[in-house]
Formats: sequence, structure tokens, C-alpha cells
Amino acid sequence: MDSEIIIEDDNDDNDNNHEESIPTTPVLKSNENKNVKAASNTCEKKKKKGVLNLQWLLDSQLGSFLREYKPDSTKALCIACNEKFSIHYGGKNDIDRHIKLKRHIHNMKSFSINRQLITSTMKPNKESEEVAAAEGTFVYHGVKHGHSYSSQQCTTNVIKTIFSSCSAIGKSMSCGRTKCSSIALNVLAPYFTQQILIEVKEACFFSIMFDASNKGNTKLFPVCVQYFSKFGVKKGIIDLIDDADESATNTFENLEAAIKKSGLSLEGLTSIGADNTNVNMDNTHSVYTLFHDQVENLFKGNCYCHILHNGVKWGHQQLTVDAEKFLMMVYAHFSRSAKRVQELKSYYEFYENNFQVLIKHIKIRWLSLYLSIDRLLLVYKPVKEYFTDQSNRETPKELEKNFQSEETLCILTFLHHILFEIQKTNLELQKKSITAIDLYRIITSIQYKPKQRLDTSFFGIQCRNLLNRMSSDTSAELQASFKRFILTFLEYIDKYFSQNVAFLEAIGHFGYGIENLTWNQVQKCIEITKIKGLNEDDLFNEFTELKLTFEMIQKKEVPLLNQIQFFLSNEGQEEIRNSSTTSIHQSESDEEDEEEQTKVIRSDQLWAMLLAVNATPTPNMKKLICFCTRFQLVMLMSKVFFLT
Repeated sequence: MDSEIIIEDDNDDNDNNHEESIPTTPVLKSNENKNVKAASNTCEKKKKKGVLNLQWLLDSQLGSFLREYKPDSTKALCIACNEKFSIHYGGKNDIDRHIKLKRHIHNMKSFSINRQLITSTMKPNKESEEVAAAEGTFVYHGVKHGHSYSSQQCTTNVIKTIFSSCSAIGKSMSCGRTKCSSIALNVLAPYFTQQILIEVKEACFFSIMFDASNKGNTKLFPVCVQYFSKFGVKKGIIDLIDDADESATNTFENLEAAIKKSGLSLEGLTSIGADNTNVNMDNTHSVYTLFHDQVENLFKGNCYCHILHNGVKWGHQQLTVDAEKFLMMVYAHFSRSAKRVQELKSYYEFYENNFQVLIKHIKIRWLSLYLSIDRLLLVYKPVKEYFTDQSNRETPKELEKNFQSEETLCILTFLHHILFEIQKTNLELQKKSITAIDLYRIITSIQYKPKQRLDTSFFGIQCRNLLNRMSSDTSAELQASFKRFILTFLEYIDKYFSQNVAFLEAIGHFGYGIENLTWNQVQKCIEITKIKGLNEDDLFNEFTELKLTFEMIQKKEVPLLNQIQFFLSNEGQEEIRNSSTTSIHQSESDEEDEEEQTKVIRSDQLWAMLLAVNATPTPNMKKLICFCTRFQLVMLMSKVFFLT
């Protein structure tokens, strides 16, 4: 029965199809099948609608006037006739028929003329460009100073409220969190990164610096480059790698990929700077050794701020009192108790001292120890009185014992005296303008000063007065511990510095400018650095020309520092003129206020000026300077701002 039903259905369908598409005249069976197929194909074609093919718009003739009509894909829009027409049945044939219409031909003549006039006389919207420039500047300012996107959105609302009646730009500004993020990530970041890469390629040589930074549960590796530009030494971040794997092989592969993605060559890489860990700087298997296998004569850029910090940490073990533990216990006693702070203020009033909060010391931070000791010594009397007061029952016995002992104060005064020079050296190493050509001078200075104190047994006048009041045995024991501290500190520094002392001494002569630089020193630098592609005959001529240029500059009545600042100012203005109207000129240094006060001539800026103002090009000398000034000495990736 089922088979009969199926047959009946099939026959009914076939009968219907024959009635609609097959003629009544008798035909052969083979022709009948062909006609059935042809009829079915025709029906399918009729059912398929004609739509605009976007490839047609690539044709120069059609693309000038034809546009897609988005509400209905079966229609096309002619902007010359300002009308839409159907292409449902004919497709491109309908377009060809429209082109041949008299009204279209007439409209196209006037359309072409009007379009040329509009294009030639069209002026950009000045107000919209000014608003865009203001928004870009505003976002750049926020990123530079670490403002959050939420703060920028709030500030924008304040600006719109204040300047709504007097400024069209202020009224039209709109910088919410999403827009600020888009401008920073999609406009400013690519632009400045591209500018950095252009300058790096012109400099020939560069060094890279990397470090791991945690943002919540995300581990990021900022990749920074240092190079010699027309303004002097510059640094910049070229990539931000997101990878939780901190192994040497994986870090090396990520850095190599970042360098190649930026269009830089490993042949220009001359040094890497990183934290002094085994993964980064070990001599067996590390990021450094993996790069060294590919780059000959690669310089290991150890972080000397960490080295000085670790030297103090190792030397601290030679002292009779754990000063770091003592400082942290004193701070912790007051940090979370308002009642104790209020009681401490009464002791300040008794000694007629203004209340000052104690500074927290963190073991892994190299700049906090000196500041913490300096603040405690400043308010030592009231704080000591608080902990030694018998009526105060909350005083920890260990702190009470330390404050009652003269040894504690003597060790604090010794550390305050010796750490003062180390603190200054740390701050100098962190300046943006400091490079490897300054390292020999800085490290030899920090080695010389403690050694003189060791030879003369001078540990500060306050420390000496305290030692004189103690018994001879206690005084001798403390002085011996102070000497062990200095010896341990010097040995730790020398362990790293001695590895490259000859190299650093050779390039260090360029840090004093060109006035005292001799040709023998230049030759020694070439021999040690092994720079390829230098023509020594041309280099000698360039060296003598630069010496003559420097002598002529010195004879001018204008001070050398003012000439350098004037040169940098002109270069900056020239860069602005050559850039687009919406670009933002970044300050070359965050230390302008400090340098204005100290009036220090930066050697890298002096070399930049000499190379620029010399009458003839000096490619060999520039190559040598670029090689010597591209080293990075300190890890400052903690200063990278993560905006939320």
C-alpha cells in the first residue's frame, strides 16, 4: 500500500509539471526529458534575484557614479542622476541600459564638472580638526602622567561644562573611557612606535631592555630600545609581550619575534639589558647566551642599580644589628594604629618637633633604605623616648632593647653616612641620558669613595662621636664590622664591573666630550669594540674636523650649554614643521627642570650638535658614537603605566 501511495504522489507531481511546462504536441521521450530539465533551470533562474556585485564598483567608469543601495540589494544608486533603479531581472544589463539613457548622459556632463569644482574648492572642516587635535593632546597628556581613563572622562565633562559658552572646541570635546582607550591604542601608540623605529633604523645600532611586569594575573614583557638620535640618547618601548612563560628559551623567542616584527635587524643589536637573574644573564643557558649565539660581541648590560642594592644587602650581613629588620618593625608598630600615632605625637610635642611620618623600607627596593634611616634619625629622640618609656606597656621588648643600645644608633649613623653616596649614584644611574660611556666614571667613583673611608677608618663625624663614647672593645668590634661592610660591598661590585672594565674604560673617553679626546683613545676603542665597516682614514679626517668645529664653537661668546639648548630647540621646531598638523611633539627628557637647575652639559647632546653642525658629513664618527651610546644600564620597567 505504501508503494502505491508513493507512485500516486509521483504521478500527480509529474502531471502537474507537464501541464505547466511541457507542450501538448507529441515528442520523443529523449526530447521530453531535455525540455523538463530546461524548464526547471529557467524557473530556478527566475526565482534567483539579481543583486549588485561590489566588484562592478572597481571599474573606473561605473565606480564614478554607481553606488550600492543598502536598503535593497536588488537596486543600484546613481549619484549623477540622484535616483535608484532596479537590477532585479537584468543585473549588469540594467546598468548598461541606464548608462545609455539621455538623461544620464546629460547628468554625467554636469556631474563631472561639479565634482571637479567641489574637489578643488573643498576646504577641510577646521573646527573638527581642532577638536580632534585637542582630544589627541588631552589623551596624550593623560597617558604621559599616568591618568586613568575614568579620570580623563570626568575631566572632559568638567571642560565641557566650564567652556561650553566660550569655546566651541571645549564644548565639542568628547573623551570617554572607550574613546580615550581607542585614541591611545590605535592612534598615538602606533604613531610614536613608528617614529621610534624610523630613528632606530637611522642610528644603525641599538640595544634592547626587557623585564617582566605583572598586571593582575597577566604577565607582560615591555621591550624597550635605546639608540642615538639627532637629539642625543633616546629610549622607547616598541612592543608589549603578553606571555606567562618566563623560561629563557621562550623569552628569547618572544624578543627575537618582536625585533623582527619591528623591521629591525639582529646585526644592529649590540647589547641587552635585563635584571641580574640566571634566566636572563647566566653564562650557561640564558636569554643572553641565546642572543650571543646569534650576535657576535654582544654586550651584557647588567642593571647596576640592582648591583649596588645587592652589594649593600650583602654588606649588611656583616653588621652586628639587623638595621633593615629594626626599621621595618618600627614602621609596622605605628602603621596600623591611630592610637599609637596619637601617643607618639605627644612625645614630638615634648621635644618641640613637628610630627613627621616614618618612611617604610621595603627589602626589594634599593632606594628606600637611605630615606627610611634619614627620616628616623631626624626624629630619633621622640621615637626613642616612646619605646623606652616604662609606662608604655605596648612596646615590643626587642625594639626597646635596640633603642636602649648605643650600637643601634651608631650603626644607623654609619649607614646614613655611607648610603648617601650610594643613593646619589643610584639616582644618577637612573637618568635617561646616562649610557655606558658614563658607567666607567660613575662606578670608579663609587668604588674610590668607600675605599678612602676604609683606608682612613672614617665613617662619619656623628658615628665617630658615638664610637668615642663607647668602650674600646665595643668600638673596635663596630669599626671592624663597618670595614667588613665596605669590603663586601666593593667585592660585590667588582665581581660584575671587572668583567667589562677594559671595554667600559675604552668607550668612557667619549663621555667627556671631544675636547680631551685623543686619536689614540679612538683607536683603542675601535680595537676593543670591533665595529665593522669603519674606514679609519676617513674616520681620522672626520675626527680632526669635529675637533676644529668644537674649537670654533667654544670661541663664541654664547656659553656652550646655551648653544646646545638652542640647537635642540631648533631641531624640535623643525621636527614639528615637518610633521602633520595633528602630531604631538614629545619632550626629549623628563629631567628638564632638574637639568635647568644643575646646568650640566650632556655628552650625548654635545655629540649630536657637533655631528649636525659640522660642515661635512661624518658617517664613520657617527657610527662610532651610535655604537658607544646605545647601552642601557638600569631596569626602569616599573615606571610603565598601565591605565584602567
